[in-house]
Amino acid sequence: MASLLRKISYSKILPRWFLRLADELLLLPAMWLPHPAARKLLNRLRGVSIGRGGWIGQGALLGNHPFLLTIKDNVIIAAGVKLLTHDTSFTVVGGKDMAGEVVIGSNVQIGENAIVLPGVTIGDNCVIGANAVVHRDIPSGNVAAGVPARIICTTEEALQKLEQKLKTGKYFSTW
Repeated sequence: MASLLRKISYSKILPRWFLRLADELLLLPAMWLPHPAARKLLNRLRGVSIGRGGWIGQGALLGNHPFLLTIKDNVIIAAGVKLLTHDTSFTVVGGKDMAGEVVIGSNVQIGENAIVLPGVTIGDNCVIGANAVVHRDIPSGNVAAGVPARIICTTEEALQKLEQKLKTGKYFSTW
């Protein structure tokens, strides 16, 4: 479905204003419906390419140009996350704006209120911390956090640290 919408959006089959209107009508329900499967379905209808599994939290904004967004398998997107595909920061000052494809790899967790800017690729098996602003590519197997987001450690190291915390008895595992 998403590939069909990509082809339509780049062709002259439907007017651009019509596609924009359809996206705007689906945007709010895609962000705020109570059931995550409904949010996933509506985002797919908007044109976002979403793989199997995973979860999308309430209030997550998945791209102003959804056909530029690819989310692979088993991605967890927490509430309030913004995956931006279009940046108009310099429209008033310089008359320029930019759009860029955003790719989220498989088995990725994006923490609450994180922002991923246009043109960024996040590799497989990554964790992005809450409130992080990702402005550069994150290679596979890393944990990134902060403003701007920086790689803190590998996911392997993070899992070892988590195991140590669980052994102390202050924390507990829900598994």
